[in-house]
Amino acid sequence: MKRVVLLGGSGQLGKAVIEIVPEDFQLVSPPSEELDLSNASQIQQFLEKHNPEAVINCAAYTAVDAAEENSEQAFAINAQGIGNLARITPDKTKLIHISTDFVFSKQSPVPYTSADETAPISVYGRSKLEGEKLLMANHPENSVIVRTSWLYSAVGKNFVLTMLELMETRSSLNVVNDQLGSPTSVYSLAEIIWKFALKEDASGIFHWSDRGIISWYDFAVEIYEQARAMGLLKQDVIIRPIPSEEYPTPARRPEYSALDSTETENILGMKTSPWQEELAKVLTRIKETRA
Repeated sequence: MKRVVLLGGSGQLGKAVIEIVPEDFQLVSPPSEELDLSNASQIQQFLEKHNPEAVINCAAYTAVDAAEENSEQAFAINAQGIGNLARITPDKTKLIHISTDFVFSKQSPVPYTSADETAPISVYGRSKLEGEKLLMANHPENSVIVRTSWLYSAVGKNFVLTMLELMETRSSLNVVNDQLGSPTSVYSLAEIIWKFALKEDASGIFHWSDRGIISWYDFAVEIYEQARAMGLLKQDVIIRPIPSEEYPTPARRPEYSALDSTETENILGMKTSPWQEELAKVLTRIKETRA
């Protein structure tokens, strides 16, 4: 029985990871108040007590806009906290860390590979990139960083649930159409996390997102069409595409942040699924919870 410590188990991704724990793994997932990433001595005591074969880190400061005014807190969790974890985790222990497409920003002719140059344009993106660097500098031989994008699930706070809520109460919506990326279901990502936990010889930076490159407007339209067909929505909603300049936010978003998952597919023997298929699975979950 392999013991694994999961950080961030109360978040939408952490819950998905907990949901599919393999039979030969024993999972320990402390609440955030019991294990604060910014508290090095707390991390050390916890890891010494449980002596895990692997650590999965889904914990992060993810409030992208709030990070612009709370940069110290964002860096304390996303950067210094990961540095603490990397320095304290024994070399023999596999460390799996989730990062983000926000480490990229500029327009690209093709999806980004893990070898492409990073260029974050927000505090959140910079803090996550610094965390990656500290992890690879302090725990280089046995670490896996998985960058992902546009995460959503049937629970928590995410674009899909926000859109459904707005579509239930409004007859029209304006959605940005000039930011391109790939939606990713937490349930498909959770499978990849466990695949990496099982694969002993994998290390380095990898990408994983569901297949397809779209705008937030495209995503909203598909959410509406599928939810309407399932009976999740009772009214018609007009969805209008708008440029980012008409929906200003404190943090700048990448214009293009599609990720190339080919290397991950090859190493794990997995294939990405079309984002529309993964969305349908999540909407089905949501419908079941409301039945």
